[in-house]
Amino acid sequence: MLLQELKGKNIAVWGLGREGMSNIELVLKHRLAAALYAYSDEICPPPAAYPQVRLFCGDEFEQMLDKVDVIIKSPGVSIYKEEVRRAKARGIRFTTSSDIFLSEMRQNHPETTIIGVTGSKGKSTTSSLLYTALKALGQDVALCGNIGRPLVDLIDESHRFVVCELSSYQCSDLSVSPQIVLFTNLFPEHVDWHLSHDNYYRDKVHLIAHQQPDDVCFVNARCDKLKKYCGLYQRRFRYYNLPEGFAELNNVLCRNGKPLLQIEETLLQGYHNLDNMAGVLSVIDYLGLDVSTALESFKTFHALPHRLQKIGEKDGITFINDSISTAPETAIAAIRSFDLPMGIFLGGYDRKQDYHELARIINDTPQVKVVAVLFQTGPRIAETLKQVLTRRDIVLIEEPDFASAVKKVFESLKRCGGRLALFSPAAPSYDAYKSFEVRGEEFIKIFHNL
Repeated sequence: MLLQELKGKNIAVWGLGREGMSNIELVLKHRLAAALYAYSDEICPPPAAYPQVRLFCGDEFEQMLDKVDVIIKSPGVSIYKEEVRRAKARGIRFTTSSDIFLSEMRQNHPETTIIGVTGSKGKSTTSSLLYTALKALGQDVALCGNIGRPLVDLIDESHRFVVCELSSYQCSDLSVSPQIVLFTNLFPEHVDWHLSHDNYYRDKVHLIAHQQPDDVCFVNARCDKLKKYCGLYQRRFRYYNLPEGFAELNNVLCRNGKPLLQIEETLLQGYHNLDNMAGVLSVIDYLGLDVSTALESFKTFHALPHRLQKIGEKDGITFINDSISTAPETAIAAIRSFDLPMGIFLGGYDRKQDYHELARIINDTPQVKVVAVLFQTGPRIAETLKQVLTRRDIVLIEEPDFASAVKKVFESLKRCGGRLALFSPAAPSYDAYKSFEVRGEEFIKIFHNL
């Protein structure tokens, strides 16, 4: 939706997080609303900085609907909520800051190329790698979206490129698509918001639903589910991670089979980052920019917090914080990133994910010596492991207390000659922490208190 379409309307902003506050500022700055309201699902004080905004909370949703023409919805509000359905049935239009930003950029800023990056995992690192490479190449580029600044904060700026990290929540109801899209992967996530895994897959690839004939989409050829769901759209795709082109081959980043870079030449942990780099270089090459300069930028790129982040060593054991891991697939990737005798911490909020493949990988990976299960999914993961494990050398620790689990793994690793303590929980944080960042910081604090 364009800003012009909001002029003179009675507007409500649904959600008062960081993005919601940016939406309020946008409406006020551009003097869009005849009247401006805000709604929060929880009871909360009105935003003190905006006395002209009337706040509705909790069970006052229906009262608000009587007053508004348009609702600007925050990403945390599921499109499948019953309240959304009721509002639409009354003729109220919905939009999001993502849709407003993309609409404005595509219609009124032809000088700007939007590069949308998404995937079940790896989108933050990939977005940051792409932004870093474009900066190294001397390009005028901004980074925003699910990482960094909210999208609408850039609406009055002019850049040559804008790299947008976009979540499935942001992709689900867009009416316009970026000129360039890069997909990293696709596997089960966020079923609580999307109601089903099929909805999640469809909502994620909806990012390309409105691409124009001259637009382009890069797809990781190694992800069959991603290829399947992108195939719902009848268009040509550019695939990476094929031998012809940029790909990770035998743990080396290659171009047409010729080696370019090994992960040991970078500051990153994990061979899966070579997949991310293959996608980034595919975009750089498509733009006609210098690939060698982009490669050099990878060598000094620092890992983002909570993503296979080395936090220190104690008694010869390296501690790795991978709190971003919220699915079994990411824990599998983390395990495969290290060739050291290790212990791994698993467990978190239960999204009914299937842990059988993770259990099989643990059983088949001799480097895994200790497994600690904790939090809400701990008992279910433990049961799955007991069904699958055939090795007698794996120590299974069932410990609900986080600090106690870390101490027990640490002591067990010292006894068996372990070298690595890997926190890659394979589940979201919401049973105990409000975000994976807070959970990761708790792991770091426990490590320092050992």
